[in-house]
Amino acid sequence: MEPVTLHADGLRLVAWEQRHLPDLARIYADPLIERFLVMPLPWTGPARDRYVETQRRHWGGANPRWAVEEDGRLVGSMALTKSFPGEMTITYVTAPWARGRGVAQRGIRAAVAFGFERLGARRIAWDAIVGNHASRLAALRTGFTVEGISRGGVNQRGVSRDCWIGGMLPGDLRGPGDPPPHYAALKLQAAFLTAPQPVLETGAQGLRLRALRESDLDDLAATCADERTQRYTTVPRGYTRDDAAAWLAYSRKRRDEGTAILYVLADEHDRYSGSVQLSLGEPGEAEIGFHAAPWARGRGWSTAAVKRVVRLGFDALGLEKIDWRAVVGNEGSRRVAEKAGFTVEGVRRGLRHGADGRVDSWVGSLFPDDLA
Repeated sequence: MEPVTLHADGLRLVAWEQRHLPDLARIYADPLIERFLVMPLPWTGPARDRYVETQRRHWGGANPRWAVEEDGRLVGSMALTKSFPGEMTITYVTAPWARGRGVAQRGIRAAVAFGFERLGARRIAWDAIVGNHASRLAALRTGFTVEGISRGGVNQRGVSRDCWIGGMLPGDLRGPGDPPPHYAALKLQAAFLTAPQPVLETGAQGLRLRALRESDLDDLAATCADERTQRYTTVPRGYTRDDAAAWLAYSRKRRDEGTAILYVLADEHDRYSGSVQLSLGEPGEAEIGFHAAPWARGRGWSTAAVKRVVRLGFDALGLEKIDWRAVVGNEGSRRVAEKAGFTVEGVRRGLRHGADGRVDSWVGSLFPDDLA
């Protein structure tokens, strides 16, 4: 088929031309694009020299390839590719200089409408490397359903990467005035998780919060092997440095997936002194968990850290409620929770507690209005 130009709320989706290539090279050189794009990089040689010709050949096979323009300048790319009869896959990129203006959303709406109405697609698939929260947000905003994670589902320059997968059926497309539920919180979380994890000041002397690092593993292992930590948390019994290394990898994976955010309590010498984590659950909700290193207890640092992280949850992640629970008898955790503003609501019998089976636990919650 011949190339078709689409108009999309101030954008033009046009056939690729040589004039687009200098800006496309700048797009492909951006660190965030490099992090999530699967194509070989740097973009040089025959792939670049034959790019326009290759895109026109795709059109000949009814696989549209568009340069996305705004006011005559390249701001992204959009493509539909036949997967099998009745299904196409959408891919898109937004230029660094055009982020935050809804370019991907506007282009997606035009492209998927074209796929359903002109190309007879019955389903349009989407995927993105786990951690590409901007792509995921654009997909959700325009009506895609994220259906799960394909483990090792994509090969990125020789490395297997997990990817989110999803799809859209005719009638699922969301217009500009039809955001999905909890979209404001999803947008805040995508922005937070895409950026480097910020260091947080707590107001407590000598204490700040930062991401977990490899240099923390020995102190993390010592903390989790401590008798009190073993008694009241679900960490593996006989905790070792290998367990700590596995936890570091797991916590990074969960942050990429957008299911948990972990902070380390760091003292004035930047030594690991404990952890506090928000586990994101139902939209707008999370559960907090925390522990202190034996050498850092009794300073009020856990309370200061919890107060700072719940503030982050409400302000930067759009949370509406944060839950807390602790094994009945864990008076230290209860004191911290109450000082941070949590209301202890009662006892839940027989909650799962790792190797200890089921134990009774205190439960509580915190809402934004509860903060001092």
